[in-house]
Amino acid sequence: ITEDYGPLVWSDAVYMESCDEAAPQGYVLANERGGRIVIIDAAKAIAGAGTDAVITTLPMGARPVHGYAIPHIDGEGNIGEYWSHSDADGHFDVVKVGQWDDLHRPEVTAHVGIPGHGKLLWDSDLWPYGYATNTKEPFLYEIDLRNYNMTRHIQFTTHGENPDAHCKGTHGIAYSKENKHIFATCSGNTTEGGENGLVEVNPEGDELVLVKKHPEARGGQVYESLDGKWIVDIDKANDEVVFLEANQPGEISSIAHVVAASKDNCALDDQTGCSGMPDKVAFFPLEDGSMNFIFSLTSPNDQTGEDGIGIINSKNLGTQDTLTHVPGGSGSSKYRSIYSGGDHVATIMSYPHEGIMVLNGQDGSLAGTVKTNEATTRVMYVPEQPTGAYCSAD
Repeated sequence: ITEDYGPLVWSDAVYMESCDEAAPQGYVLANERGGRIVIIDAAKAIAGAGTDAVITTLPMGARPVHGYAIPHIDGEGNIGEYWSHSDADGHFDVVKVGQWDDLHRPEVTAHVGIPGHGKLLWDSDLWPYGYATNTKEPFLYEIDLRNYNMTRHIQFTTHGENPDAHCKGTHGIAYSKENKHIFATCSGNTTEGGENGLVEVNPEGDELVLVKKHPEARGGQVYESLDGKWIVDIDKANDEVVFLEANQPGEISSIAHVVAASKDNCALDDQTGCSGMPDKVAFFPLEDGSMNFIFSLTSPNDQTGEDGIGIINSKNLGTQDTLTHVPGGSGSSKYRSIYSGGDHVATIMSYPHEGIMVLNGQDGSLAGTVKTNEATTRVMYVPEQPTGAYCSAD
């Protein structure tokens, strides 16, 4: 990407493959804040082709941040769609992988009245429906991913109406394959005299039903572990991670463990030599059936590389009260991308140099740091060769 493309501010990027008859082809699709989706030939980029690796750019709605790959649905086969969210317009623009002439489907509505920052959830269990959030409205939206129409929504209350159902806006979103419930973080509640929390919603039946609001899970980011056993809520403002146990199908999940991100929560005081607060998580499964949870840590005032990451293994939940800190690289803002791939996990860094901090997934130990382009905002994993993993109906 050169100056010919104008000023660049990168947002989310994903790796996807087309299922061509000859052989699968790999691509990177990346959101650029100027309202463009940049399409990159992964093989050419890996080979060092530079700008020749850029296939095209597609215009989309204003201020895109999050983008989502829907490569494959179990029993349905290859879907091959990229859904990019426009925060300014409150809709998704959809690209069909391999069809680069134009957007496959523009302006899939994801708001009722006020557009805002939002995310998308999809899962083979939930097909054909996906679910979206919006920090500007008290809703969780259901979208039919086949015909691109909003089908249902649930509206949460104000604090005055019912504190136990209060959610001024929705942000992070996750799904549990264990109890079949959807989880969304509440945002903006404190501006109305309430408390943020995590709403748990049952999507089965004629209506979306609020099962419970978990006030102990106050963070803005929520994830499902790869094994489906844990819902992980990251509470950056309070320097802690909340682990919810999903329980059996139809049962309400329960708060199981609260783990501090830094020793004695020193990150809240921004102490010198202290690890940072948790931002995002990468999961790394081990052969013994356990799971490493590896969190990017961030303290924008640290410029020594002390932030690093925090790690905990699922076997230690209940006995370990603080993440194990691994220094090696610091970010420069309150956001810090982290991603797992192959045998490693990587997170972006700005200090002591611009680049990425690479970790061994097995134990979270530092594998090394690599200088890259300046002002890194995202990191992702691209296989050296296309895998063809999503080209069957299985």
